[in-house]
Amino acid sequence: MTFRGRHPDELISASLTGDLTDAERAELDAHVARCGTCRETLAAFGVERRILGGLPVVDAPRDLFARVRTGIESRRFAGPWWRRSGPALALVVSGVTVAAAVVAIVVVGKFPLGPVGQQSGSPEPTLSFAPSGSAAETITPSPNQTTPPGLLSLEPGELGYFSLNGGSFETLRLSFVSDATGASIDLGTASGPPVAASLSPDGAWLAYITQKGETGANEVRALSLADGDVVHLGCSLAAPFTDRLAWSPDSLFLAFTVVAVDLGSSAGCQPPSSAVGSVDVWSWEAGQGAPEQLTGTGDAYVASFWPTVSGTPGFPLYISHVANEPWSEFVSLYGVYYDQEPARGVFLPLMSPDGNRAIFWSGAMASSGGAWQFSSGGMPQLSGDFRSAGPASPWIGTPLFTDLTPVGGEAFASGNFTWGPDSDLIAFWDGAWTGAPQSADGIYPSQQDVYVGRVSGRLLSSASLVDRILAPDSARWVDLAFASDGSAVAITVGYPSAGIGDPPSANLEILSLEGAATRTIEEGGGGDPPAWYGPAVYGR
Repeated sequence: MTFRGRHPDELISASLTGDLTDAERAELDAHVARCGTCRETLAAFGVERRILGGLPVVDAPRDLFARVRTGIESRRFAGPWWRRSGPALALVVSGVTVAAAVVAIVVVGKFPLGPVGQQSGSPEPTLSFAPSGSAAETITPSPNQTTPPGLLSLEPGELGYFSLNGGSFETLRLSFVSDATGASIDLGTASGPPVAASLSPDGAWLAYITQKGETGANEVRALSLADGDVVHLGCSLAAPFTDRLAWSPDSLFLAFTVVAVDLGSSAGCQPPSSAVGSVDVWSWEAGQGAPEQLTGTGDAYVASFWPTVSGTPGFPLYISHVANEPWSEFVSLYGVYYDQEPARGVFLPLMSPDGNRAIFWSGAMASSGGAWQFSSGGMPQLSGDFRSAGPASPWIGTPLFTDLTPVGGEAFASGNFTWGPDSDLIAFWDGAWTGAPQSADGIYPSQQDVYVGRVSGRLLSSASLVDRILAPDSARWVDLAFASDGSAVAITVGYPSAGIGDPPSANLEILSLEGAATRTIEEGGGGDPPAWYGPAVYGR
């Protein structure tokens, strides 16, 4: 038995009642020796049991059964504890658990105190991976209140965004801000603006990518919203298709792409582990040490995790290999082998949140100056429904744009796409079109435009264009995030630097998809000095 990628909850429970074999005891001891989370959990349960041992035993209330049934029927208890959101789960593991358990056992004291864990008769979870990292109490501040240092949470639907400030030739400081409360976490100095961000499903970690000054490289970091710690994960040459930050559905793993770059010993980056310019996928177990190189082929990009695989532990990760005909395959971070044929002609498949479909790239690729992009026929595609065909079926795509007719193989060289939270909304932006214009005015499709559509309705076309928000033609769309309810989209709009030494500048525009007014977070293009706001994420 191995516990790579999760915590041995069942062994911890069995250890409290002496039900471990010698082999299980040795395995648990070895895991606890390197895992701070499990040491804290084991210690907390030990204290809890000592406290409970001295409590009086009382009868359970006569109406206990009725109250429990009422709670279930009203769905107050919907969802087992191991599938609840991060803040609630953190409380279970924290000292609050001890106090709650004391009250519970005093009330139902005549029930047997068995092993800590699942009670007899309760449903068996299909997957039960415990989140990594130390638990911490979530603090919800009132508006305009400064939170204690290093503590910030995003409630479901709440917006959080990056803010980069500093004058000309000054040191820039980066922070992460809660739009609802104004509370922020100071992330220290930064040599360049943030360009991508991804919140873990449990809301505990925020992965982000910042430009590394004028070096042409990016830096990947992760921020713990529980204690404010920032973890450096690596540096990468900036190139198309390298800004994907993929979290596993259980929040245990982050996967990202690194293009090996050597910036010298003083740059604060790891020395390249492979030839400069080679591209590989790296992974990081949240809160558990240094990242690890997952591939060594020099041609691999991270795509996305498959949200659900029935009856299989863990979550498969799709990675893509560049070539004249790119292809994608499953790899595992959970010690499981997935017998899956490679998907030929499929690049960077992005799974929908419900796992039923994917958006992906098709076309022929080539390398230019070490950066891979599409040289012919590059088009974003929508897959069929995997519920009927399954992931092993051929990937027969439908072009995401319904009104583009590439001539002679000219199409998109690169671009970005994403899903909405409902697995129906889709968006595409920063598309580098190499073909002939497809509109009478000669500007469609444009790399300076954002297109939003729906799988259930109209896919993308010239009619899907999002208003330009009065942005100048020189502006660029840096990143995009849908609101948790699909009612709005937050777009980071970058502006060109005013001159040498001037700080980067960007607005964060919140566009309603339901007809409400557009809202701007600060004024990135007109301040003195101008500031950079974005990218944004929404609480899950």
